[in-house]
Amino acid sequence: MLFVMAFGLSLNSGIIYVVAGGRAVINGLLLRLALVALFQTFLSTVALVGLLQTPLASALVPPEVERWGIIAIALLVLGNLLSGQHRSILIGLQEIPRVNLINLYGQIIILGIIITIIGVVFVQGGRLTADLLIWVQVSGALGVVVLFSWGLKPWLTGSIRQESGLREVITYSLPSYLANMAQFLNYRLDIFFVGYFAGVTGVGLYSLAVGIAQLLWLVSGATSQVLFPDVAASTDRVSAQQRTARISRLSLWLSIILAGGVALSGNTLLPLVFGTAFEESVPALMWLLPGVTIFSVANVIGSYLAGIGKPHLNLAVALIGLIATIIFDFILIPWLGVVGAAIASSISYTTTTLAIVAIFTRETKITAEKVLIITIDDIYLIFSTIRKILRNWHAS
Repeated sequence: MLFVMAFGLSLNSGIIYVVAGGRAVINGLLLRLALVALFQTFLSTVALVGLLQTPLASALVPPEVERWGIIAIALLVLGNLLSGQHRSILIGLQEIPRVNLINLYGQIIILGIIITIIGVVFVQGGRLTADLLIWVQVSGALGVVVLFSWGLKPWLTGSIRQESGLREVITYSLPSYLANMAQFLNYRLDIFFVGYFAGVTGVGLYSLAVGIAQLLWLVSGATSQVLFPDVAASTDRVSAQQRTARISRLSLWLSIILAGGVALSGNTLLPLVFGTAFEESVPALMWLLPGVTIFSVANVIGSYLAGIGKPHLNLAVALIGLIATIIFDFILIPWLGVVGAAIASSISYTTTTLAIVAIFTRETKITAEKVLIITIDDIYLIFSTIRKILRNWHAS
């Protein structure tokens, strides 16, 4: 996944933007993107082989992974790149339910393969190896590519000789790539600092706290995935702005409710599920919750800015958050350990959110209050939506 991110160039965001805007010939774009994916896989494989000749080898792949393991990793990179391209085209077409179903089927395939392999290994008295598990992932990734290819069949029209839209995809994706790399560092740099100042134990404790806290982003992540192509395809900019403001405040307040549940139950459930050795993750989790919660707004507004063709604004915001992360990590982690890392992350997430809200209000003339404060109309919308879902559920 590190190679997919590093060599993927964030083309998926460009694909969604161009397809949603109706400026792509789908089958021609798919063919050209497949060639790009092969080249990206080649670069990834060369980088991996080169890195395996360095002292970093043991940190990248298990020691028992031989030549076939490298080939498997290359195929895994290719499978993830191709499935990401197909997924992005369907998202750009706003076929979100189809995407969700294919993702679900893909996970079922991988789970089925894993259960089958475990059963075979158990019967034969063998053991699971890293090599075997990598090939399980390869099978699943390539299976997902087949599912997405099948899902795209209705849109494979037009001549592959036509201008496919690839040039615009690449042009759009470059600032998105820089923004995603900066945001990745913003999410993960603190783990490296924790490893340096607090050791492997600190990394384990902090990683668990981060993993649980970031589950709150499932809400804003799902809504932002739908919002991005919706904004890119919209011809009514004012309506898109109003939708973004409403989704931002609804995501924020739903995240606040979920964070409250985690805060009330985390002290009991976390040690119960993961063991008493991870009790020290609880304080870090509590300090992460405020920043992770408010960052749900940034996830939503980031999709709006991407949808209106201004990914460079997301890059500026990501750099602001990265600078805050570096400064406060250096100040707080040597002093407070994993709790310091959590406080630094919350400060960084809050700073990033304030910056992107300021950009959104400047771009749209919508006040920050309408982005952050839930309204009576929103509450009515929530209850009417729940009633509609329950009616449909009972009817079915």
